[in-house]
Amino acid sequence: MSSTYKDIQRMTGLSLSTISKYFNGGNVKDENRRAIDRAVEKLDFHMNGFARGLKSRRSKTIGVLIPELNSTFNTSIIADIEDILRMHGYGIIVCDCHLNEQMEKEAFEFLLSKMVDGIITIPFDKTSEHLQLAKMRNVPVVLIDRLAAGYKTDAVIVDNAGAAEMAVKEFADNGHKNIAILCGPNRIYTMEARMNGFKEALLKNHLEMHDEYLVSTEMTISGGYEGTNRLLALKKPPTALLCANYEITLGAIIALNESGIRIPAEISVIGFDNLTLSRVVKPRLTIVVQPMREIAENAAKLMLDRLGSESLPGIRIVELNANLVRGESVLKLKD
Repeated sequence: MSSTYKDIQRMTGLSLSTISKYFNGGNVKDENRRAIDRAVEKLDFHMNGFARGLKSRRSKTIGVLIPELNSTFNTSIIADIEDILRMHGYGIIVCDCHLNEQMEKEAFEFLLSKMVDGIITIPFDKTSEHLQLAKMRNVPVVLIDRLAAGYKTDAVIVDNAGAAEMAVKEFADNGHKNIAILCGPNRIYTMEARMNGFKEALLKNHLEMHDEYLVSTEMTISGGYEGTNRLLALKKPPTALLCANYEITLGAIIALNESGIRIPAEISVIGFDNLTLSRVVKPRLTIVVQPMREIAENAAKLMLDRLGSESLPGIRIVELNANLVRGESVLKLKD
């Protein structure tokens, strides 16, 4: 059976108010502090965080809601956010909605029922109507990676259109004209932005747009695999391929390897997100890299700022830039 304040009172002879003040960070005489420390050690006393949270109206817990755990981007962000929040005394509860809008709403309601102090989320449902529930309960929300059409709140995003433009320019600068993209569904905010950025970049670089080179697929390894095989089956396959996320990149590499297509001799490739993959694949892949740690740091800071002050002005949107890390997977074509 766990120990209580009364057990510490019996052992130390101190008042319950003094003991409570000690555990809530108040000023306590040195001799009383030492006496409580000795009692805590002897009784193996553990503070009940939930009970303490009821008094302070803070649970010291942040909910993190993501579309799916089976994503390198999502898991990397979660790990970094947890590290940062832990340093400030917060724990996290992670929920995965499995790319399902109804499950996303239910998971959001679940986190609110657990009395979390705030929610950091990568929204899946474009309308994000469920986020209104947090507003009604005065629970701060920080969005990552995507904005929500129907809900204005703090967010950390990457210039996704700019990231795609960067990749197209790299291909164009190396003489490529037949450039394809494997991208996720338009219902996903980031995928829509990357596709739009790709199209805009073709125009800026005076390149013809081929509809058959604009391939929308699922953001999975199998999606990248099947999409690549569709491109290879064309009468005139592209000479360059942009893969819009890590899983799609991995699926594309598998398809190219199985087909015996050499990178970059027969097709140039630029991948997304994962630098480790660029070192594993030979020749080394050129990769568009998102600043994972910066995303996590900014998301955590936005949340901690909101929790630290109820009077912060306006909505804060932090937009970060991706970087192109060159490898050896883009062939320079002869003029």
